[in-house]
Amino acid sequence: MSQRRYGLLIVVLSITCSLFSSLPAVAESNVRIVHLSYIDGDAQVDLTNQDAGFTHAVLNMPLMSGMWVYTPKGGRAEVQFENGSTVRLVDDAQIQFEKLALADSGGKINVINVDHGVVYFNFDKVNSNDQVTIKAGGKIFRITKSGRLRVDAAEKTVNVAVLRGEATLAGEPAVDIKSHETLSLAVATPGEYKVATGTDRLDADRWNKDRDNEVAVLSNRNDSDGYLSAYNSQFSSLGAYGNFYNVAGYGNVWQPFGMGAGWDPFSNGLWGFYPGMGNMFISSYPWGWAPYRYGQWNYLSTYGWVWAPGSTFTSYNVGPRVGAVPAGWRAPVQPVAGIKSTQLLVVGNPPNVHPAILAGRGLIGAHPDTRAVASESHVRGSVAAPGTRPQPGTLPRKTLASLHTEQHSSSPMRAGGALPVHSAPTASSSSGSGHPK
Repeated sequence: MSQRRYGLLIVVLSITCSLFSSLPAVAESNVRIVHLSYIDGDAQVDLTNQDAGFTHAVLNMPLMSGMWVYTPKGGRAEVQFENGSTVRLVDDAQIQFEKLALADSGGKINVINVDHGVVYFNFDKVNSNDQVTIKAGGKIFRITKSGRLRVDAAEKTVNVAVLRGEATLAGEPAVDIKSHETLSLAVATPGEYKVATGTDRLDADRWNKDRDNEVAVLSNRNDSDGYLSAYNSQFSSLGAYGNFYNVAGYGNVWQPFGMGAGWDPFSNGLWGFYPGMGNMFISSYPWGWAPYRYGQWNYLSTYGWVWAPGSTFTSYNVGPRVGAVPAGWRAPVQPVAGIKSTQLLVVGNPPNVHPAILAGRGLIGAHPDTRAVASESHVRGSVAAPGTRPQPGTLPRKTLASLHTEQHSSSPMRAGGALPVHSAPTASSSSGSGHPK
């Protein structure tokens, strides 16, 4: 087995064991590992739940209880949960994560309100301790087993289609909605509804399926030995955007493809304010969730910056967390007091960011901007928009199609050969803190 594959297998096993081992019972917590995992067009969020802070969203923003997510016409977004379950919004859609918490049993509590629009709920891994509650049209629906729902909520009608598995309409008595059945109700008379066999096909169904395929391809990366299949969803795409290696003294580390010798993992990003947690550093690289929420970054004189996953995945970092750093390096400066709590502050030139954010006008106001996505404002969270020149590290090493059939080489850490030697790292230092899951 090659050094790369051996190191990758060790990382897989350590991550899997840490994520799925039994945890002690803890009090209910409102801090969950849920994030905005995909944007196509535009997405908007209200981070403060004070009806005064809608802003254009960026990829990899953490989401917490009370937050709203909206996609204007032409926009699509995906929210990913700890176990890989997703909620996807299409066109003119708006939802609120009324509650994202952990129960004493360790189960995940998810209460999601659908204000309007087409929303897909893809919960393929629901265990007995989890609670998945969806509110729409004055009714409460629950997914008690693995299932997939499509909610189409308009001004006067709501249709809940079960695409796979089953769901339950809460009430006395409760009503089970089986796979390939649709419940329809009028908003004016929510007490009256009907359940019919069959589900209408919507244009967005194809995108929902295509997105499943894209996630699967990025997760598997054409690793025929299947090591990546053991990865938790938090780490599933890292193999498509970089390589794991075993480095003496540091253990297994990961490095993104295509970054130059002078690249700094914190030179491009954003600061966002989260009530109760303070300012959080957000990376909008497609792979920018796990490397900025777990473990730490280290600067190695021979290789440059690499990320070490660490062994703790029940909490995540808020600010930049580093170990060895180059001489003279300074951590990103947090926003000063007085900055509007709803404003996203840009560091450098991050990819996959709405032009309004880059121009300092990302803040929208009390209500979302319902205008259709303008072509010049189109952003894409997993790949660059057509016709644009992506920044290094924003695309997989191979195209999605070729990932099915081509192997990644076990070449040195960076594509193109070894890197020049830089100054030696200083003693370990750290910035940021962890919060309970």
